[in-house]
Amino acid sequence: MNTAICDRNRFLKTLFVCIATASFLLWAIYQLLLQAQLGLPVECFFIAQICVVLLVSPYLAAYAIHTGFLTTRPDSPSASSATSLLRLSPMSSGWHLLRTLLISQIPLLCWVFVSTVIVLFFTNTPFTKIFQMFTLLGIYSVSAAAVGMWGARGFKDALFGVECAYLLWCVLIGGAFLLVPVDRYMGNIQPIIPLVLHLNPLTAVCYIFNMDPFHTPLIYDLTPVPSYLYAYTPWYIVGFWQLLIGICCFLGAWRISDAYRRVL
Repeated sequence: MNTAICDRNRFLKTLFVCIATASFLLWAIYQLLLQAQLGLPVECFFIAQICVVLLVSPYLAAYAIHTGFLTTRPDSPSASSATSLLRLSPMSSGWHLLRTLLISQIPLLCWVFVSTVIVLFFTNTPFTKIFQMFTLLGIYSVSAAAVGMWGARGFKDALFGVECAYLLWCVLIGGAFLLVPVDRYMGNIQPIIPLVLHLNPLTAVCYIFNMDPFHTPLIYDLTPVPSYLYAYTPWYIVGFWQLLIGICCFLGAWRISDAYRRVL
């Protein structure tokens, strides 16, 4: 009974901290996007939502997997149960990792649902676009969590795992800006642009809302992409690539856990 109460209190505390932190980050990023004039307010809101998910989701997963396997005392019951679990079959270990990943995202998904419903009721955004964004945010949450989990298992540290996830998102989102030296030496980056747009998690918003931030005054001179013909990737294709990244990272975390299980 005491364990159940402690777990409930811990979940409620995590839920409150997650909602408060995500809301503050959403407000801050939203204000920056409005100042940069990257799109309409609702478009900036959803871009900010994606940024918040990519920031918070890896931390929740990395913290969950780190505390579940690495921070318990050797003489505690939780440490004993974790060791016993790692000695089970690889399938059991994989299901436990998946369960940990999904449970860690419940607070963030609750915040995503509430914030998305608020947009639905207080704006004229069509329900179809709201549903597409909600689906996309759910995919990003699970995918980013898998990246954070893989980093936490690989580096044996939650902080390094989160930083690894942030580095990946910086590369994928900033790929259009990293094309500047490539364009200087190649002369024609037309074949590379579709790949960059496919892997950029923010381009899904551009497709759903028919926005083009590359032609805004802030970004136009920072990347060579506007100088070429390009089309934004459909949101479901972007979601597929992000989900594929998440699956690969989850399998990597599972593989690391399986190797650790054989050592015990």
